[in-house]
Amino acid sequence: MSVTTGTTSRLGLDSTAATSWGRGALTTLLVLAAMAAGTIASADPLAVAVAVRGVVMVTPTGGAKAQRATLGRTLERGDRVQVGAGGAVTLFFSDGNVIELGEKSTVTVGGRVGGTDPKTALAKSAMPTEVFARVSRFVANDSRSSGLMALAPNRGSEKEPAAMLLTPRRTQVLSGRPSFNWRAVEGATRYRLSVSGDQGEVWNRETNAVTLDYPAVVPELTGGGEFLCEVRAMSDAGTLLEDDTSFTVLSADEATHVTSDLDGIVKATAKTSTSAGLYLTASYLVGRGLYSEAIARFQELAKLTPDAAGPHEALGNVYRTVGLPELAAAEFQRALELSKTQQ
Repeated sequence: MSVTTGTTSRLGLDSTAATSWGRGALTTLLVLAAMAAGTIASADPLAVAVAVRGVVMVTPTGGAKAQRATLGRTLERGDRVQVGAGGAVTLFFSDGNVIELGEKSTVTVGGRVGGTDPKTALAKSAMPTEVFARVSRFVANDSRSSGLMALAPNRGSEKEPAAMLLTPRRTQVLSGRPSFNWRAVEGATRYRLSVSGDQGEVWNRETNAVTLDYPAVVPELTGGGEFLCEVRAMSDAGTLLEDDTSFTVLSADEATHVTSDLDGIVKATAKTSTSAGLYLTASYLVGRGLYSEAIARFQELAKLTPDAAGPHEALGNVYRTVGLPELAAAEFQRALELSKTQQ
């Protein structure tokens, strides 16, 4: 396992598309690719930085030049992590251990922890190793290089309306009573939402809002089942816009397992930082295909750490996965802007 530098991201961008897309947008994409080059990793990292505060430097194994650590940075055996004055970093290891390093401390991945200041704090806890597999799947495989593809041009997309249904969208859900959220449509006076399964329509409702809780009088959706959600924006003149997407409800056993893992993450990060817990739970949820729940946690993390680029980059990757490319592009752009202020 190695953290590579100077790699070329898979952008899916040919010269014809680049010309039609425009130089400004292409420049943004290439800068994002440069951002990603120093942090793209193979599929099996030994540790992941799940919270970073202040200046934290990583000297890769083999004597390469030290690089500033970012949220989600993957580490290989032999990498040296050094925390500057006033800084801190939380690392999640493949054996399930989570440690928090305080200021003026160092750690060699696979080696020993040391501190140059006796006041340096070190908190340590552990969680199931399966959680690491789920987290690293998102961080190492889905993050950064593949996420940048959301900014690649989609010919003809300018003529197509943006997706209306936001959540749940192309996701699994924990509960058989999910809530629904969609975009407002100009001119719409009401919306009709319906949910269908293998046996046809389960229920439908009309509302003038853009959110709808699962009806209390309707039996919950069957665990393990796949369902279709359809939303239609209407006015007195008829239907203005409609959209649909599928989602799957976890089985009771799977939901219990996920809930247990989430509780384990919370306990393991209780002595570290809230941001570490949010990043870990969100990344784990992505690894389980629970994208709607992951989005909510990444959004909370972005609010908690307004100067950090990582949460926005992660959000962009999840939005790309569920088919909301314009929201993904906006998050990648915000990540780019924030990263510039930290250079």
